[in-house]
Amino acid sequence: MKHWLGNSLRGVCMGAADVIPGVSGGTVALILGIYPRLINAVGSLGTRMLRRLRTRSFRLLLKEGFREPARLGDAPGGTEAGQILLLGSVVAGIVPAILAGAQFLPPLLSSHPAQMRGLFLGLVLASVAIPARQIGRRSPSRWVLACVAALLTTWFAGLPEPSTRHARGTVTLEFANPLAGEVRLTPGNLTLEAPPEDGRPAMKFGLSRPHIVPAGTTSLGVEVVARMAGEAGNLPASAIRQADGPVVIASVSQPALLTGGRDPSLAYIFVGGALAVSAMVLPGISGSFVLLLLGLYQSVLHSPALALRGDLHAAAVVATMLAAMAFGLLTFTRILKALFARWREATLAVLVGLMVGSLRKLWPFVEQREDGSAAMTLPIVGDPETVTVLVMFLAGVGAVVLLDRAGGRAGMGDGSGEGLQ
Repeated sequence: MKHWLGNSLRGVCMGAADVIPGVSGGTVALILGIYPRLINAVGSLGTRMLRRLRTRSFRLLLKEGFREPARLGDAPGGTEAGQILLLGSVVAGIVPAILAGAQFLPPLLSSHPAQMRGLFLGLVLASVAIPARQIGRRSPSRWVLACVAALLTTWFAGLPEPSTRHARGTVTLEFANPLAGEVRLTPGNLTLEAPPEDGRPAMKFGLSRPHIVPAGTTSLGVEVVARMAGEAGNLPASAIRQADGPVVIASVSQPALLTGGRDPSLAYIFVGGALAVSAMVLPGISGSFVLLLLGLYQSVLHSPALALRGDLHAAAVVATMLAAMAFGLLTFTRILKALFARWREATLAVLVGLMVGSLRKLWPFVEQREDGSAAMTLPIVGDPETVTVLVMFLAGVGAVVLLDRAGGRAGMGDGSGEGLQ
């Protein structure tokens, strides 16, 4: 039981990572040493395994294997039983972690974005060494594959997030005091909020573009965009009443209703969910970031809570996402399993490139462009934020090193990767 509890804890780490745009659950599985076994287990799901589950002897084998995994060994059906137990224990950790992470991680990313990205940058950068050291023959073709994958992922990670389905409107900010100096307000450093009301959850908004506010300014009219796509952002006048940013804002007034928010179709959600879960399987590509690029991240993240309150549309979104994830997972892992079986080292080289390319999304020092994309900037030497980001970066690197030494040796290239060699 201790063995499967450990896999559930690994699942918790993967689920928490899957909520974060820029960090892949596949990367965490790679760091924790279960990636090849997980791909092998998911890729083996099918009618044959379902038929085995219906037999009493196989269920008894599962029960025995749960208590003492070593007994599975060479027993008939032992490999399949081990795969099912691995999947069950990992899923038992992933599901509650995603539900909890949807509540706690977005506020941390919002309140400490640079520090959190610094932590994730350290985690992913250090974990690049794990698949890289498994490439036995580092030929020029392997380097070319890694470089091409890195360049494509870098381009993909730099795409601006769309906001065509997001509600928009205008608000007026009243500053507590005339500004003592020039202030730059950006979509990233100013958050406006409509408090919860009449069963509606709190809604967050950001600026549609950056503003340079001159010294002496006492008020400013700005256009705001809902951070969650969908009709839920079409709020009545005076709904937005709070703001948090680099200056003290005494009050926020919203003279007219917000318009333009449109719910995505269930067909679009299905396609997005299938693409996102396929990305989650790959180290370096974040499924959450795919949802962001498709304009689905916030609405999907909020749907489980709304569904629990009886919202039928949110329940339909959750059901569609679950179906899409099952379809994408079962389809893509079979492709990945076949790639490992036939072109193992080439596939590892591509994984290395994916992880390196994803670092662009995790760079802690960014400023927002007018088109919504993030431009990387250099850290300011001596700035307190730079120091805290560096500390978090080193913590991320240290965590990977410790995990790799403690248990990550069961990753690619050993017996745990059975079936992928």
